[in-house]
Amino acid sequence: MSDVKQETRRTLRTERVSVSRALRLSVPPEARPAPVNGKDWLRQKKEQLQAARAAARQRRELLRAEIMSAVQDVAREERAAARLEAERLKAEAKAARAYTREDARAAAKFERGQPTRPASKRKTLSNEKRKLVSYADLLRMGE
Repeated sequence: MSDVKQETRRTLRTERVSVSRALRLSVPPEARPAPVNGKDWLRQKKEQLQAARAAARQRRELLRAEIMSAVQDVAREERAAARLEAERLKAEAKAARAYTREDARAAAKFERGQPTRPASKRKTLSNEKRKLVSYADLLRMGE
């Protein structure tokens, strides 16, 4: 690598470091976080992740419980609706049976109220008197 490139990188790095140091020093000492070593930082992150996972798991369980409760409510409502529908159908069938019974009673009563006439017997004519006679023929016969 050329000296110019190395020099440029070195100056950029020193500038970055100085800016970072200036920013760090601009914060008052009591507001600065305490320095932590890598192990403690990793342990802390791991605990935070575990706590976040536990909270997410708890939220999932709560949501699952709410969903199951809603499902049970819907099932309960459906059972109640089915029961009411069955009762309605049963009542309709009962009413239909009552109406048919009343109709049968009314028909029987009507039949009993009709005058009883014996079936009319057809009068039979003898062979020679089988045909009807017209009025003209009747007048002719009378002459």
